Amino acid sequence: MKIIRLSFISLSILFAFQSIGSAQHFDPSRIPKIGVVTGVVIDSISGDPVAYASVSLISEREQTVVTGGITDDQGRFRIDEIRLGRYDLAVEFIGYEKTIIAGINLFPGDGGGIEQNLGTIQLVVTSLQMEQLDVYAESPQWVQTIDKQIFFVDRSLTIKGGTASDALKKIPNVDVDIDGNISLRGDQNVTVLIDGKPSGMTHGGRRAMVDNIPAAMIDRVEVITNPSAKYDPDGMGGIINIILKRGIFEGFNGNASLSAGEYGKYSASGMVNYRVDKWNLLASGSYRKGNRYGKGGRLFEYIYDDSELDSITQQQTLRKRIPENISFRLGGDYYLGKKNTFSLTTTFENHNSRNKNSIDYIQPAIGEIVSIEWDKGINMDYTFRYDRDFDRPEQDLIVDISYNTSLDEEIEEQFEEGEEISEEHHHEEDGIHSHTDEHNSNLILSTDYTHPFGEKTVLEAGFKSTLKSFNSDLEYLFLPYSYKYNEDVHAAYFTMSYKLTDRFGFKIGARVEQVYTKAIVSKESAAENDSTNVFTTVINNAIDESPFDNPYFQMYPSLFLLYDITQSTKLQFGYGKRVNRPRRRTLSPFPRNTLDVNHIRNGNPFLRPEYIDALEFNYFTNTRLLTFNTGLAYKKVTNMIQWWDRDMIVVDGKEYELLTADNAGQAEQYTGHVMLNLRPLPLINLTLNVYGWKSTIYTSEEPDLIGESQGYAGFGNLNLIIPGIVRLELSSRFRGKMLITYGH
Repeated sequence: MKIIRLSFISLSILFAFQSIGSAQHFDPSRIPKIGVVTGVVIDSISGDPVAYASVSLISEREQTVVTGGITDDQGRFRIDEIRLGRYDLAVEFIGYEKTIIAGINLFPGDGGGIEQNLGTIQLVVTSLQMEQLDVYAESPQWVQTIDKQIFFVDRSLTIKGGTASDALKKIPNVDVDIDGNISLRGDQNVTVLIDGKPSGMTHGGRRAMVDNIPAAMIDRVEVITNPSAKYDPDGMGGIINIILKRGIFEGFNGNASLSAGEYGKYSASGMVNYRVDKWNLLASGSYRKGNRYGKGGRLFEYIYDDSELDSITQQQTLRKRIPENISFRLGGDYYLGKKNTFSLTTTFENHNSRNKNSIDYIQPAIGEIVSIEWDKGINMDYTFRYDRDFDRPEQDLIVDISYNTSLDEEIEEQFEEGEEISEEHHHEEDGIHSHTDEHNSNLILSTDYTHPFGEKTVLEAGFKSTLKSFNSDLEYLFLPYSYKYNEDVHAAYFTMSYKLTDRFGFKIGARVEQVYTKAIVSKESAAENDSTNVFTTVINNAIDESPFDNPYFQMYPSLFLLYDITQSTKLQFGYGKRVNRPRRRTLSPFPRNTLDVNHIRNGNPFLRPEYIDALEFNYFTNTRLLTFNTGLAYKKVTNMIQWWDRDMIVVDGKEYELLTADNAGQAEQYTGHVMLNLRPLPLINLTLNVYGWKSTIYTSEEPDLIGESQGYAGFGNLNLIIPGIVRLELSSRFRGKMLITYGH
């Protein structure tokens, strides 16, 4: 039967070509599109798969790109629906020489075949010879795969000399507001990782601040909206993974850059790399300083049935930030044969920022309050990794050990109108200044193992232990206070992928976690306060209620269905359970600042984790001319954490409003996005993106936490290249008016 079927196909195709040949005009569109090309791309030295390499199929006759794609996480590619003919295949990736596979014959019969498996394609690490480069086409700034979005930082002009915040603003569906808060499709519950792990460079929190990370040190950014059970379940919005640079070029090489801009912006960065035989050594550094300005107005209208507080507050605000940052990164790899790699990396970061905040109270007529906030500190990250490859491309064992520590000092000073404002921070023992020291540390031990079973099944399994410690020391009114928080998370997971057919497959998984937490608030002196006010009252109440313990066990299942309509068009449905654990600012009972009695804000040590059940549907298509991606998501949230829990406290006969975090019952959230990337010509690249969200909170015991929030935003980016003359990049973002639970 196999011989008869092959003969029938050969005869049909031969008849088609005879019919075409007898016509007066050759019509290529009549040639059937039934060809398939597959293969695996690996590093020629280490044998590791090369993920996200560009694969282009080139017409042998016309030498033009006909179709193509990118490799997956395992270096595999599959291009189908190819018109029968003769082709060349080009494989490219940053840091490797371009590899050409010539003479691919997509014809049935001797020397050819409808389906061609090119086997293993080895990419050779390039030696930089800039005088030989002649670039007329531009590699894409970002790549969209079925499960993640990847942004290559070096390919953007507008973030040169910037920070990770500037890089994130260039990614569809991601935004960073004026305060540095990161959101993904409007959701600020995002987990930010550095090289796949929490880091002191993001100030140790899940809702991280990334202004301390220079863009010059970043290789790429990965965005995962609905991760599988393999990943930590933290973050309702998803995961943003910032991958730092790691040199791969052969021999000794390096680069350096200097930039200057308006508002006193200066930056310098450099990187050197040495790779030979079994060793790869790297070093990089960056320095950055600049000013950032923000100006705005605020109008709050409060309607209280149980309070005599002023119902309207009107303010004019002015903010000036002067961040200064220096970073160094040292590391190396040792290759024991082609299947064993040992890596060690350390990163040092020092930051010193001065923030001037001016609030002019128009109503009530308090006048102008000026405060200076100093934030200085250092971060150190140490990472060891062992990577064991096997003969089968998908089989892999990874052992990771990482430790990071950070020290931060925050000083807050208040100035009266007309008082001279100092340019250098100083710590004074009076009631107008507060001084806070913070120490964070994370120790992570993890092992991940991937094993294929046949051609259709892949099993992943692993375990991870994360030991976190956060200590905060506050000095206020001459007395020292201490807040200590420890969180230990022990987890194990498995996932299994299975391809039912060439087009349809699924991936199931589960992750289990046992968590132990403990928080202690104390006064580090036996002396009593000479005076009391609303801030000392808030702190003393937390001391009386300390300690706080909250151990819990939880399982997080996941399920994904994948359907390939064609090689370039895919559908994905996913379900996952996730968690938002309370973090530093939402837990610490210390007031956020001790200057503004009209807006007292502190954390809540009694907070419980919020849990999210997320359903997501995505449609993705990619051709030589365009990439289109759209998706819808539904999330059900329980124990939702909200900041705007309003409590009233009375001190010395005066009533104050205290805003704190609390679990606000349940919520439902809907999000949607559309992304279009057009490439009408090799030198033109246009990206358009719009996303929106709507959330409804209900069943809360606090009436002021019940309500709706919604909004929309967008992004646009144009790249234009005129070879040998100019490269132009234009970017723009917009946000629509947002409705939030407590106002507009």
